[in-house]
Amino acid sequence: MKKLLRHYNILWAILGLFLAPVCHAQTTPMPITQVDSCMVQEAKPILILLSTDWCKYCQMQKSHLLKNKDFQTKVDLFYYVEFDAESKEKVRFHGQDYVFKATNTSSGVHELALALNGPGQLSFPTWILLDKEYQVLFRYQGVLSSRQLEKLLEAIEEVKE
Repeated sequence: MKKLLRHYNILWAILGLFLAPVCHAQTTPMPITQVDSCMVQEAKPILILLSTDWCKYCQMQKSHLLKNKDFQTKVDLFYYVEFDAESKEKVRFHGQDYVFKATNTSSGVHELALALNGPGQLSFPTWILLDKEYQVLFRYQGVLSSRQLEKLLEAIEEVKE
């Protein structure tokens, strides 16, 4: 009997290892370098979060997204991208190449962040929603509250249809 119980315990432990990722699925942002190829396969709205590694509000916003059930259930309606505005990687986006531009010896900003931000001061976090033709539908500088995120997701549902 003890041997049988031990086998059941091992079986449950193994099942737990395989089922844990399903139970605790998290949204993984798409690298911006993959957006163009994905848009060819299936055009969807693109939601971009411009951020930096040092921005505490950006990190707070990302954490909020991982916990937001509405965001988790609707993430298949759009491509979600987190783009580091200080990335030094060359990026091809919507058929155009963008590079990092140094402003001095230790800092700079990526041309794509400037292009997505539009006119005005670059600040973080900045949200940009693009339609299937890469046209800006929404731009917001700051942290989205749960209610604002809910409204944004509703707008994405409407754009998707």
